[in-house]
Amino acid sequence: MEYRDPHTFFQKTYLTQGLRELLDAVVARLSGKKTGQAVIQIQTPFGGGKTHSLIALYHLVQSAKELTSFEPFKEILETIGLAELPKASLVVFVGTAADPLRGKTPWGELAHQLGQYPLLQEHDQKRCAPGKNLLHQLLSNQPTLILMDEITEYAVKVKEYRDQLMAFYQELTETVKVLPRCTLVVTLPSSAPYGEEGERVLHQLQQIFRRVETIRTPVEGEEIYEVIRRRLFEDLGDPQAARRTADAFFELYQRLGDDLPKQVREPAYRDRIRKAYPFHPELIDVLFEQWSTFPDFQRTRGVLRLLAEMVRQLYQERHPAPLILPAHLNLANPAIRGEFLRHIGNEYQGVITADIDGPHAKAGKIDKEMGSEYTRFAVATGLARAIFFASFSGSEKRGVGIQRLRLAVMQPGLPPTIVGDALHRLEEELWYLHIEHGLYWFSNQPNLNRVIVEKEEAVTSQQIQQEIRTRLEQLAGRELRVTIWPQLPQDLPDTKELKLAILPLEYTRQASPTQTFVLELLNQYGQTFRTYRNTLLLLAPDEAELNRLRQQIKRYLAYQAIWHDKTLLRQLSEENKKTLQTRLKDTDSAIAHLILSTYRHLAKAEDHQCRWLDMGLPTLGTQPSLAHRVCSYLKQEDILLDKISPKQVLEKAVGKDQPQKPVEEIYEAFLKYPNLPILKHRQVLVDAILQGVRDGLFGVKIGDQTFFQTTPGQVGPDALLVRHPQTAPKTSPPPPTPAAQQPPPPPAQQMPPPTPHDTSPVRTIHTYTLRAAIPWDRLSAVVHGVLSPLKQDGAELTIELRLHAHSPLGIKLSTLEHKVRETLRQINAQIFEQTED
Repeated sequence: MEYRDPHTFFQKTYLTQGLRELLDAVVARLSGKKTGQAVIQIQTPFGGGKTHSLIALYHLVQSAKELTSFEPFKEILETIGLAELPKASLVVFVGTAADPLRGKTPWGELAHQLGQYPLLQEHDQKRCAPGKNLLHQLLSNQPTLILMDEITEYAVKVKEYRDQLMAFYQELTETVKVLPRCTLVVTLPSSAPYGEEGERVLHQLQQIFRRVETIRTPVEGEEIYEVIRRRLFEDLGDPQAARRTADAFFELYQRLGDDLPKQVREPAYRDRIRKAYPFHPELIDVLFEQWSTFPDFQRTRGVLRLLAEMVRQLYQERHPAPLILPAHLNLANPAIRGEFLRHIGNEYQGVITADIDGPHAKAGKIDKEMGSEYTRFAVATGLARAIFFASFSGSEKRGVGIQRLRLAVMQPGLPPTIVGDALHRLEEELWYLHIEHGLYWFSNQPNLNRVIVEKEEAVTSQQIQQEIRTRLEQLAGRELRVTIWPQLPQDLPDTKELKLAILPLEYTRQASPTQTFVLELLNQYGQTFRTYRNTLLLLAPDEAELNRLRQQIKRYLAYQAIWHDKTLLRQLSEENKKTLQTRLKDTDSAIAHLILSTYRHLAKAEDHQCRWLDMGLPTLGTQPSLAHRVCSYLKQEDILLDKISPKQVLEKAVGKDQPQKPVEEIYEAFLKYPNLPILKHRQVLVDAILQGVRDGLFGVKIGDQTFFQTTPGQVGPDALLVRHPQTAPKTSPPPPTPAAQQPPPPPAQQMPPPTPHDTSPVRTIHTYTLRAAIPWDRLSAVVHGVLSPLKQDGAELTIELRLHAHSPLGIKLSTLEHKVRETLRQINAQIFEQTED
């Protein structure tokens, strides 16, 4: 309706400089002024361009009397020097509306609309172009405006009399040129329809009109912003809002510096933002520079419909964005999506649904995972929309760089770093996003990510498990004796060396069977109890980290499969090959860190249970072995010692009522009892004993000689640590002797002679009998603390075991036969009595 009513039409029309000059030229020509042009070709962008210009000229002639008093035309008339708009005849020919087979020819239509059809009736019916004389006769009687639109498409269709058509245009342009009050306004497309034939037709027409035409461009440069605003909005509200918004964005762009294109940081761009408000200039520019190059895009006025739909939806959603950005181009909206698909094809429907906009689109999934504080910005989805928006044009131009992508999504309040994070996620997860030479674009062909997904689906759990084991073997280390994935207690030797067991994947720290399995490994060795419990350490995987590790291994194996598939590799672009190589290397490096993160839970024996220690996440950039990491952590926690004080040895491993104790037995205590610290090796204890002897804290007996406050010789397995009841007397050093007369060094200082109390006869007994209730898990203490000392005093030991075992749940017969009785047989036990109930 707004196009039919001249007043409404011109109220909503922004008179650009180009449109104003076009109206000036036509009015001047129809008035007989020499400043007018006879033949005018209109070249226009979208929205307020070609069609709008033709309608303006139509109303100029049809409603001349009404428009004379209209303010814009008052200025035109004043400039030309006229009192009123000239009266003129009007002829309109639209090539897409004319019937080339049964309808009138352009010259027949010209004569018909001027009321002189009989003059050209025969020429029209015979499809024969009239000459200049007839056209001069037809047009010379009155001022005439001829509007001809879509003539290229019409010419392509009329193959039978195309030569006559071209001859008509030739004669018409020549005739109009010599008639002082006649104007021909014609439109030609920037690119031709119907392929090669259309190009030939367009070239012919251009050759005809080029000789006599004047080219007018109704809309140029930044005028397009005001055209669009005038067409879409009746009232833009407070003008200061546009200025404040432009200032805020300009300040943001200054802070971002080189992260954005240079031109947006110049003061002129702030003015562009203000003029384009509430649209961001980038949104209009991409439509103008890329989408308008599609042959049929400007003809359907798709841009105005598209922008109108964006405004409607954002308004209904009460969207808080200060400017309408490319990031707000909601492709989930059928109207917006349909406008784009009309030009690029319905095959991109799946691309949009899978990657960009839709209930299961990957971009939306990334937004949800990036944190609730950024959800309202929908950065990943906005980036995907902006990339899609810049991926197409009617020419070869496609894609968008990182600087313009930031421009398409950045707004005050959005942290710049989140854009880079989101873009990185898009690169890794979207299926149809392509990157080459720094440009991002969407294609309907799957990218490397889709190939990776297909390869990942072919990776089996057995392959993942085997790769994890291989990596564990590489990262095990040599600081401890490492066993990978023990299944039974006997898989772990019961020896004096420090051992580390890496538990199988199913025994995560969080899994309920893990505690039972760990206690079995720490306390048992085959069918017997484990002796050296304080030498065994266990590593259990963390469940959450293990899931991440499995996924990373799966992706790594997929990368490898692609890299080794030579046929597939040849099909990838050089950019994708580089990307694959980089990802393969990065993933390979990340796996080592993930393994350390996964195997972070450390278990060691402690009394009747086990003690769990969380080593935490490893430091990024470091890749120690698992054994090295365990040792470092235990040293940090003072659990693993490479040095121990003599006082600690005395307090922790020697009873207060023990006057002496074999050094080897002390060392065994550190190996067996989890309440004691772990010694890195035997020399740690030896060094402490030597220090204690030198400091006079205790002595050491080696053979028949007891050393005190001096350095003894080698502390072998037969050495005894001897408590000293009193401080040794100190003797003054002898006077200095000349070197030649100095005596040989004295023998090692022995313990001071015993006091009279100590010289009394040693009390002894000949027989000792014991009957006691002993905790089952302290039998090893009985062996070393009761039986061994008696044996060292030369006693012959006879041991009878009285055992009463009762279980409310029942004792398995297999346990009784294959474990209990089998052990008794192996040790040659003499059975006096055994009953079962």
